[in-house]
Amino acid sequence: VRQAVLAGHPAGMVLPAALSLIDDDPQLRVAFDFDGVLADDEAERVYKTTNLAAFEAHEVSRSDKPHNAGPLSVFFKGLGRLQQLAKATQYEDLVRIAIVTARAAPAHQRVVTTLKAWGITPDETFFLGGMNKARVLSIMKPHLFFDDQLSHLVTDDKELAMVHIPFGGRILNINTESKSLRLMLILPQVPNHCMITGSSLLI
Repeated sequence: VRQAVLAGHPAGMVLPAALSLIDDDPQLRVAFDFDGVLADDEAERVYKTTNLAAFEAHEVSRSDKPHNAGPLSVFFKGLGRLQQLAKATQYEDLVRIAIVTARAAPAHQRVVTTLKAWGITPDETFFLGGMNKARVLSIMKPHLFFDDQLSHLVTDDKELAMVHIPFGGRILNINTESKSLRLMLILPQVPNHCMITGSSLLI
């Protein structure tokens, strides 16, 4: 994963899970953390080096300024375009996108500003204010959930596919301007890479 990220590719490690992708549910559900995954880790660095009050003040003062793109922003925007195409047809429920973030008001406004600038409207956005993300994920049951913090990927629900983005925006050379939708997922104990390209899942 480190080598892929350093080479400029968005990549993550799929944590072990007991799930089956073969079911009667035609909907694709994908959930994302925001900071260090969709956006860079500018705000996260403020929080980690100061405190919650300083973080909220930083974000409120920049509430009208979109975040810089993070490691999965290109993939997220491509999935958003697929969602928009599906909603314009009889397949409107085919793709469901959610953001599940530990942020809360008043720091939520900059997330809204960023999504508007990107032209993407998730089906759900959860501002949890530090509440356990597993409570939301266990109900939504996304096929993939991406987060840059391992502590947010700990859950008793072993049927959730959790993907750790190890370094968020802190690793240099992440190609956030690339037009490719390719996302490399490293599966544990599986010799081949799992690639998501556009709307196809290739193993």
